[in-house]
Amino acid sequence: MFDEITGISDLIEDMGTGAIWAAVLLRIPAACRDRRQRGLCIAVAAAAAAMTLRLGPVSKAIGLVARDPHMTQLTMHLFGAVSAVVVLDFLLVVTGGGPPRQRLHLVGAALLLSLVVFDATAPAHTRDTVAAYGAPLPSLEFWLTLLGMHLAADSTCVIVCWRYSRRSSKGPSRTSLLLFGLGTAFAGLFWVGYLLYIPVRSPWIPALQSLAMGLHGLLRAASISVPTLLDTRQVVDDVRTLHRLWPLWRDMVEAVPFVALYKPRNHLREVLCPQGPRKLIIYRWLVEIRDAILVLQEHVPTDRAAAPEPGSPASRCGDAHAFARMLREARRAKLAGEPPHTDAARLVHSGGTDLAAETEFLVRVATAYRRPTAPCTLPKPVVLP
Repeated sequence: MFDEITGISDLIEDMGTGAIWAAVLLRIPAACRDRRQRGLCIAVAAAAAAMTLRLGPVSKAIGLVARDPHMTQLTMHLFGAVSAVVVLDFLLVVTGGGPPRQRLHLVGAALLLSLVVFDATAPAHTRDTVAAYGAPLPSLEFWLTLLGMHLAADSTCVIVCWRYSRRSSKGPSRTSLLLFGLGTAFAGLFWVGYLLYIPVRSPWIPALQSLAMGLHGLLRAASISVPTLLDTRQVVDDVRTLHRLWPLWRDMVEAVPFVALYKPRNHLREVLCPQGPRKLIIYRWLVEIRDAILVLQEHVPTDRAAAPEPGSPASRCGDAHAFARMLREARRAKLAGEPPHTDAARLVHSGGTDLAAETEFLVRVATAYRRPTAPCTLPKPVVLP
């Protein structure tokens, strides 16, 4: 039973370590652009490095190369202590409260230096650990300082995450804060386990510590992955919108070239490698489509004008198909060199009261334009900021 729990705990810790590294690597591009995210990314990366050095195969491999397991463990503890200081620094930056950051940096540097001093002045030892028996190595003072740093940082982080998650009205922000706070709580349980293990030395505590550290890694990875997943979803939505608009936009700017800021390129290049942010490209395409329609409407007689869009799903589809059919006829007439009608129709209606509604309508028109004989299906509503 004990061996099974230990094996499961070790597996969860391995999974947590892998997950947190994957989340950090995916978050690096955003962290390079945002100073606040940079601090969080550094804190989580330091924690991931400490978790990595805890893994048996990693520590053994480093021990074979460096031939000094003591230095591997000291490095692991220093990485963890740096992570605690950076987490507190990140909280100061985000909340704008608490003591000045310079004071935190000085106190953190002093505590890190004290860990090195405690280790260097201790009697000769080969490991920095709390073994199943005997005094903690390198000293009890070393471990109390390390535990105090982690517990202070973790308890502060949990309180701040809980408080600000309750104030947050946005679902993703609230979820991210709660996950980060919960992951930090498991990290705090890990260090509480050490605090209990020093006097008790129960063999169950290390197994539960591995479980707590693994859950900490999984939850923190999930927390910092929330923005990444949202960004990925937004990119996918934007690519889908560009893909749907492209046939209509291409034909409109080919019929009325002067409305286009740039000449149309290959479909894949326009969708996957746009000449600017996708949000702005979508907005520019909408403007250029509307400008082209203003010109093309002169080639549609009044008796062929589309009826206003009543609003029901079926009629909305029918309106989009009718609108697309008239655009196709107007484009053909314009390219054939036919003169404008004296009783030209007014084809321009927004399809909604805001940009998102207009985008949704033109996506329906583009779908009907591309597949005039396809059955009517309403596309997923487009959400724009």
